[in-house]
Amino acid sequence: QVFLRKFVENTLQQVKEGDLDEYQKLVKVFAYTRYQSATAAAAAAKYVDEVSPWILALSANVSALGITYRELVHTVFFSDWITAPNPRFVTRYATLILQIVSAHPEWVPQAMGALVRWFSFGARRSDTAEAPLVHDRVHLLVQEIYRTIPTCGSSLVAALSGAWPFRTIKTNVQVLFVRNTLQCLEYAEGVRRDVLRMVLNHVIQIDVEVQVELDDLESDSEDEAGGVEEGVFEFEEDANDTKHEKPDKEQDGSDAESESGSESDSDSESVVSEGSELGRARFNAKRTVAKLDALLSTLLTWLERHCQPEPESSEMTESTSRLFLVFLDLFDAVILPTFKSRYTQFVVFYLCAKSSEYADVFLGTMMGNVGEPMRGVAQDHVSSVAKVAAAAYLGSFVARAQFLSAPIVRSVVGVLVQWANTYLDWYDEQQAQRDADIDQQKQRTYAQALSSTASPQVEMERHIVFHAVTQSILYMFCFRWRDLAQTQDGGAVIESELDNLHWCAELEGLQRVVFSRLNPLRSCAPAVAQQFASVASQTNFMFCYAVLQQNRRSRANSSVDPRDNTQSPGGDPALQTRLDSFFPFDPMALPVSRQFIDGIYLEWRD
Repeated sequence: QVFLRKFVENTLQQVKEGDLDEYQKLVKVFAYTRYQSATAAAAAAKYVDEVSPWILALSANVSALGITYRELVHTVFFSDWITAPNPRFVTRYATLILQIVSAHPEWVPQAMGALVRWFSFGARRSDTAEAPLVHDRVHLLVQEIYRTIPTCGSSLVAALSGAWPFRTIKTNVQVLFVRNTLQCLEYAEGVRRDVLRMVLNHVIQIDVEVQVELDDLESDSEDEAGGVEEGVFEFEEDANDTKHEKPDKEQDGSDAESESGSESDSDSESVVSEGSELGRARFNAKRTVAKLDALLSTLLTWLERHCQPEPESSEMTESTSRLFLVFLDLFDAVILPTFKSRYTQFVVFYLCAKSSEYADVFLGTMMGNVGEPMRGVAQDHVSSVAKVAAAAYLGSFVARAQFLSAPIVRSVVGVLVQWANTYLDWYDEQQAQRDADIDQQKQRTYAQALSSTASPQVEMERHIVFHAVTQSILYMFCFRWRDLAQTQDGGAVIESELDNLHWCAELEGLQRVVFSRLNPLRSCAPAVAQQFASVASQTNFMFCYAVLQQNRRSRANSSVDPRDNTQSPGGDPALQTRLDSFFPFDPMALPVSRQFIDGIYLEWRD
């Protein structure tokens, strides 16, 4: 040992003098790549025997391992030492790495990068048995580095970001990486927000990709079937079809595929036997859905393990509450601004079910994003698109959250109805002032008067947040009217006796909103407007079929549909698209992930 220590010391000194011969030999001593072959075990044993004495020799010279010896340090870090069969050897090697980063913190980023690359180890069938042990070893060393150098959190986050698998990589590789990434949070709580943001970003990218592929398929199918439109309330049948499906192996990431590269089209032979592009697109969409299901269920499984109540009471722990606030912050930053996200938002839905306080905070946050009725975008610092999305989340959440009590439902409806009426008060004042200004300017020509009148599209976009809020109210009414009504004697609603219903005070003012000059039934999604008219009529709450018929005649007689913002130079198609098709908590159709949601989700009832 004394000889080896002196040899290493002399070799490092020779590098400074320009002599690299012995240094290159030292580098080769630590170089080891694990191969899958019949002689792999013998090669690993030989590696352990040869390198063990050099570990102690290099440990005695750790203080000298500065930037000059980048090649040696890199080789030490990126060797496949962690798969060695000898646990004592692994412990010594891990200690060497810890000594290097402790003496030279500038090596921490490289060390983290070398370690997190093992997070996806186990994707090949031949590695499956070893994977749990390798992952435990990795986390043990990362944890020790994090404990020794508390400021290394940014290096860990950067290493995870650099090693993150691209979304086209095979499902089991991604599941392994995400699972191990989440395990880092067991000991590295300081990077919790950054890590969870990376996970959510990854999941939502695949979520959006799924929705784009499904939209393309729907477009192709409509072309073939004559363009049949499916309403939001009829969509439930598709989701229910998956409730009793047996999950694919690929969906929970349990399959250990033979290769870990990008997913191959060779899997699709049976699906695309006809060679049709539509068949291939359907197969790709199904595979992407399975990938999303596997990743989302991995995140929900992790949440389930970390969202447990206090043993002595039903209250959630302080740690769980902090975790909820992190996700709420990330929802605002990542999920809310993302259009076409279909399932990622169910993470927050699941968390809100854990405590009524969480649900209250979420509802309050969304109401805050909607803003005050008369405050503009510049005053609220929230875009119109974000306001419309927040209103959609409010309506969809209240409509679908089975865990919300009737008083909470009534409270939210009451706040939104009051919001809409306050907006109408402001609008009526604006209209009265405008009419007065016109009367005072009798000298204007007829052409000038016409030019000052906003087009139907611009007029609608100007009040798009009002229309979004109103649509949310109508949508909630369709689902939760039983919570908004009671019998005359205060008893529970009996659906065979709907003539004697007494409606809660929070609904006062809704009739004014529906029949207002802004005509929200014309701007709402047709399925919502039609369903509200049906439910309101059957429950004797309101009769507005005449408004729907008038709107149909008006559109038929007009060359421009006020709902079509694409025909307006100043229109924003994204706003109307969100109003038409964005119902964030539509039924969960992912077979594995929906097992976390079914028990807290309110299905549509006729």
